[in-house]
Amino acid sequence: MRKYAILLTAVALLFALTGCFSAIDYTLPQNPTEFITETFVNPDDSEDTYASFEYNGRTYIPYGTLKNRISGNDIGQCLGYIVQDGEKLTDARVFTLKDDTGNSFLAVLTYEGFMDPPFFYRAVDTAGKDIAIPKIVDSLGYDFWKDGNN
Repeated sequence: MRKYAILLTAVALLFALTGCFSAIDYTLPQNPTEFITETFVNPDDSEDTYASFEYNGRTYIPYGTLKNRISGNDIGQCLGYIVQDGEKLTDARVFTLKDDTGNSFLAVLTYEGFMDPPFFYRAVDTAGKDIAIPKIVDSLGYDFWKDGNN
């Protein structure tokens, strides 16, 4: 029994040293951005609407969810939190992605709700452009991103 405990400890230490358990830093910045949600209407279909928010002059709408696993190695800095219908959802934190230097995607991760999967928003101005989709993002096939909008 003692051998198994030592072996299990060694394996856990090995994973920690290789970065497999790299924790996500949920710390809010000193002056966090409040991402106020609005409604985005698809210009090609007025019935096709999405929750959206603005960041650095760009509009972001839902794109997908987590494809595999996520760790601190995938997530960049915490920018702030979501504000929906006037309510500050400080547990719904907005992050950049490390592999997405142009900020075409932003991640919304829930700090307290470990059962809430990460959700990825994509900048509307990337529609129709051939951009790299981060390896951790799985498209949910929303209508806006179909028909040549990728």
